[in-house]
Amino acid sequence: MLKSSPRNRNCRLLPSRFGVCRKWRGLRKQIVPVAIALLMSTGVLSARMVTDQTGRRVNVPDNPRRLVSIAPSVTETVFALGLGDRLVGDTDYCDYPPQARTLPRVGAVLNPNLEKIVALKPDLVLGTDEANRRETADQLERLGIPLYGVTAHTVDGTIQSVENLGHVLNWDQPTQKLVARLRARVAAVDKQVQGQPPLKVLFVVWYRPLITTGNQTFISNVIRRAGGVSISDDMKIEWPHMGLEEVLARPPEVILLPQTEAFAPALDEFQKLPGWRDLAAVKNHRIYFVSEAIMHPSPRLIDALEEVANILHPGDRR
Repeated sequence: MLKSSPRNRNCRLLPSRFGVCRKWRGLRKQIVPVAIALLMSTGVLSARMVTDQTGRRVNVPDNPRRLVSIAPSVTETVFALGLGDRLVGDTDYCDYPPQARTLPRVGAVLNPNLEKIVALKPDLVLGTDEANRRETADQLERLGIPLYGVTAHTVDGTIQSVENLGHVLNWDQPTQKLVARLRARVAAVDKQVQGQPPLKVLFVVWYRPLITTGNQTFISNVIRRAGGVSISDDMKIEWPHMGLEEVLARPPEVILLPQTEAFAPALDEFQKLPGWRDLAAVKNHRIYFVSEAIMHPSPRLIDALEEVANILHPGDRR
């Protein structure tokens, strides 16, 4: 679902990293009557005004019971917190854990179907600044449905995001137990890679054209915490394009690719691809698929951190 379209800050929920804004026309006229009827038939929950992780002021119910997630990473986090039974809907791209696929769908991440969201009578909608648009939050607010936005750009930020979300959902004690386990696992990785020389890594978001990660992305942060350094770490653009000539000029020791259904070719085919076959990492068979969990700032990001650390610096954790 990654797209390399230009950024547009005026059309986002929360600043979307990928995607071009698509105009929303006429939909409000269709769903406002439905929304009014639903709100009139639903009991009013006590609420509190909070600032979400993107800086927006949101009137959040004290104990939200009906949640709609419009981002895969948020869906994963809600299930990891043990609150999957509160989810009444998610997007077409929410596929983990498997139970997420059985929920009513509200459409795409970038442009969720507001009529479907309203029909699910949510107490609270959950989104992210990575996936959604500010416009979606504004539309839902006009319909009387609060949207709480989460954000995470580092490993530590992801864990903090989990903690904040658990607090908003009035689930503090189980959340603290999960957060403690995640932080312990990160500490074990820190110990594993301590004192090891960082390896130069190329992370391939896509290979034709080559798209990689800039230094402000959580993927680059995972690589650093796992004992590596991205060869594009000096690039301020979040998802920069690189030519193979530029890669050859700063040769990576290890190449990582996300294991997704859409990604091709197979690893051994890189041995035949022009340009790629000239890279030492390819010649030395230091090219690896890693779990697509590395693309999601959810608790599974710690799984990816451990996986990358074991690729870069294998061996028993001390």
